[in-house]
Amino acid sequence: MEQPFPAPRPPCSDSGPVKVEGVRHELLAGAGYLHAGIRAFYRNPALWPYAVWPMATVLVCYSLLMFLLVWQGIPFLTGLLPDPAAWSVWLRWIIYTARILIWLSTLAAAFLAGAFFLCTLYEAVGALFFDGLVMRYEKEHYGIEPPPVPFRKTLRFLWESIRYSLGTMLLNLLLLIPAFFLPFVGIVPAVLVVGYRFGITYLFSSAFSDGRGVKEVRLLAARHRALMTGFGSASYLWLLIPFSAVFLLPGFALGGAMLYHERLTNYDLHFPETASKVPQGALPGGDQ
Repeated sequence: MEQPFPAPRPPCSDSGPVKVEGVRHELLAGAGYLHAGIRAFYRNPALWPYAVWPMATVLVCYSLLMFLLVWQGIPFLTGLLPDPAAWSVWLRWIIYTARILIWLSTLAAAFLAGAFFLCTLYEAVGALFFDGLVMRYEKEHYGIEPPPVPFRKTLRFLWESIRYSLGTMLLNLLLLIPAFFLPFVGIVPAVLVVGYRFGITYLFSSAFSDGRGVKEVRLLAARHRALMTGFGSASYLWLLIPFSAVFLLPGFALGGAMLYHERLTNYDLHFPETASKVPQGALPGGDQ
């Protein structure tokens, strides 16, 4: 049967086809796909608006919240202090100092909270744009123009992705506990297990437009477990750097599209000697 896209390109588009040469080779190949996606994004300025618009949306919302904080929030907090005019000179200076401390501490807390949640908000808002980013890249790079997904199926995919993301978040919180007691070594389980699930998340745009749900994506990923672990673990390590998501998430989405089309779906049709069977229900990273 004729495939809807060309024969798969070699991984990273600059090396030969991947052969099964052990876990280490597949781990490195998976990380290579991630970095290939980042390069593909920054080498194509036509794709940049898909990242600029969500960032602009987040910055506008953040600026509006900061304006409301300065206009109404901080004056309300300082208004809780007594009127300095009704007190002696020394108490008046104490009240003035308290007002200054309220301003400084509140603004500092707002900036820190913004820095902490900025990447999360960007990822949430960016998801609305990254599907278009992936679709454009697939059309230009692979010649794929998938038909529209029915509305009911879109809602099902949305619910499945939300459940999967919540499961990943909870698993991440649990697996980060050892990191507080075992520096460096304690974070390894989170990097491997949660990173694997991160990698699957970056496949969703391509898979959903291809009509595949989360369960099918996980089965596809399980056939290339080491490859997916390398891909997802590399993304997890990058995201440990503050603000890195703002610059890297669009590339992660493109890397997921490359991985999906070149290895998880089309690759085994052209290189069947690499195919492997996965027992029914053998899904790493939990059941959610």
